[in-house]
Amino acid sequence: MKAANRETIELHMLTSLARSQRAICRILETIADQVETSEQLASHLAENLAALSGYQRTLIQKLTKQNRRVRYVGTPGKPWINKQIKR
Repeated sequence: MKAANRETIELHMLTSLARSQRAICRILETIADQVETSEQLASHLAENLAALSGYQRTLIQKLTKQNRRVRYVGTPGKPWINKQIKR
């Protein structure tokens, strides 16, 4: 595949991904009032949005050829300060 074709395809995919993000935002705004009254609807919506964001994350990782970052949970260490900069 030529580089120009690949770039065009990637641009279309990124545009589609941005459109998808805007659609999710509109969905959230539309049902925000209903979620306040129904806890069951809120949990169902959270599960669906988690699945959608997972699909989007996978798609962007495939497009950019980046590995998924590992998230560490715990107590952060001391900040590293360069001795040449430290006064």
